[in-house]
Amino acid sequence: MQPRPSFDRTILIPIAIGIVSILGIGWILLTSVFGQSLSAPTAIPSSFRSLATGTRTSPPSPPTTTGTSPVSYPEPLTETLPSTSTLVTESPPPPSATPTPDGIQPLSAGKHDDMNPNIAYDPYWTVLKNAGTENAYYGALHVSTGIGNEAFFRFKGKGLRLGYQRGTNFGTVTVLIDDQPYSFHEQAFDLVWHSPQLSPGDHFVRIIHESGESINLDYIEILD
Repeated sequence: MQPRPSFDRTILIPIAIGIVSILGIGWILLTSVFGQSLSAPTAIPSSFRSLATGTRTSPPSPPTTTGTSPVSYPEPLTETLPSTSTLVTESPPPPSATPTPDGIQPLSAGKHDDMNPNIAYDPYWTVLKNAGTENAYYGALHVSTGIGNEAFFRFKGKGLRLGYQRGTNFGTVTVLIDDQPYSFHEQAFDLVWHSPQLSPGDHFVRIIHESGESINLDYIEILD
């Protein structure tokens, strides 16, 4: 019987290296396959794409009921106010020392009603016509209730008479004829004021409410 040949252990080393090499190659292949599957992009649901891209989508509009129209409200009215306001008051002007008789014609000889257009009144005289003026010439009077109010006229003649209605409230009247002053209370009687005798020609007359509650003028009579 022949003896067994001895086992050479040095041959195990290259076998072991070969096995390790095969295992290493297998591991590398496995990791590369699984790495690609893990890094593959996943599909993003459409409902979240807007968030992923950084844009914002508006929420869906609520359903509207058919057959009705939306309610509209008018715009509020705005009013622009001026920065400043001005209060306008009206007061009688002071008596004028030199009124201008331009535009009025001289009254001729005869009797003239207080409504004659050639008798000028400042704006503060009023026309009075009622039961108390029935006896006035043509049934009306011009009345002043403010001190300083004036009436004026021109005439051609030698004198004049001023008719008026006297009462308890009748004030003081100054009559200027060519700048010469006269007062009703000096020569008044029978509701007529008589001027002195004047030189023939043109004359300018001013009637001024001097004092008291009221004065009035009924008519003017020019004496030739």
